[in-house]
Amino acid sequence: MLHPRLNPSATHVAWTSNRDGTRSLGRAAPREAYAVSVDGGPVRQLTYWGDRFATVRGWVSDNEALVLSRTGQHASMKTWAFAVPLSGPARRLDYGPTGDVAVRDGAVLVGSAMNTEPAEPAQWKRYRGGAGGKIWYSPDSSHYTRILADVGNNLANPMFVGPRVVFLSDHEGTGALYSALPDGTDLRRHTDLGPYYARHATADGQRVVYQQAGEIWMLESLDAEPVRLDIRLSGVRSGRAPYPVSAKSQLGSFTLDSAGRVLSVEVRGTVHWLPDRDGPARALLAEPGVRGQLPVVIPGTEAVACASDNGGEDGLDVIPADGSAARRIGHGEFGRILELAVAPDGHTAAVACADGRLLTVALNGEPVWPVNSSQTRTARAVTN
Repeated sequence: MLHPRLNPSATHVAWTSNRDGTRSLGRAAPREAYAVSVDGGPVRQLTYWGDRFATVRGWVSDNEALVLSRTGQHASMKTWAFAVPLSGPARRLDYGPTGDVAVRDGAVLVGSAMNTEPAEPAQWKRYRGGAGGKIWYSPDSSHYTRILADVGNNLANPMFVGPRVVFLSDHEGTGALYSALPDGTDLRRHTDLGPYYARHATADGQRVVYQQAGEIWMLESLDAEPVRLDIRLSGVRSGRAPYPVSAKSQLGSFTLDSAGRVLSVEVRGTVHWLPDRDGPARALLAEPGVRGQLPVVIPGTEAVACASDNGGEDGLDVIPADGSAARRIGHGEFGRILELAVAPDGHTAAVACADGRLLTVALNGEPVWPVNSSQTRTARAVTN
């Protein structure tokens, strides 16, 4: 979820997300606008544009979200403002290419897009070139005049708060919150110049909320001091809540024993013993903080040899399928293990390492012996 914004009556919230597209939240991920009632209920998808620049910037009215997008444009530099209703087609607003918009009682603030993409000073620190953010003002949405030109070219998030225009700028070295009259005079700074930028400022016409160093701060008015909000979320964080993992999507390496009756499988760093018919599936290695890989059924035994980083360094583990204690071989002697194979007699394993060494290991715990070494190539395609 990105850019959440409440409507004027605080009955709906709109935001930008790519939940129905790619999982990445990077710049290349296409985004859409969504909205939901603050009382709950189904989420409404407001746009179907597939635009990676789509950004919810506020609300035009109680029922129309203000969304910036380059949909229908041939150049990524031309992001336009759209009024997107909770139900019905969107309409493009006649503000021209823009990176931000604020509307109040017929007056309009238009912020130009920084660089070729909508950005903010924190992503383009202390930029002084001609492609930075600028602010334009119109008292009646007809004729626009650039304001605050003498402040700099790194201005973002223009907003109306009381009789003043509020915005973010880093012309004094660090991103901070400023305000001025609509004609650009009487410039004031409202936040300190600390090591961290003030970011993502929004306002309801009287109060201003912004983010700084992972904390949320609020100005009750432009004459008040910033106050850090103590926000506590009830319940378990979704990122820390347990959830089932699909073995199909997380399947790593696997081997079948010579009789074709047992499969040793690595799934998301855990090692499992899977009989073909009789007997339960067993997790042989499933310790938090330990990654197992390259499991191989040792011929003639009911045990698996695998590589793991138990203890912080790669080594070989010989793990019996009956649940008895595993044996650790060659801890810290391999560097990073790339491939593993076990001889048909079940007594010796061959290990290919990232530093170019090919080693043999006696699975009864005897010393590790080098077979070959190369400083320019790594051993590959080690097979049983």
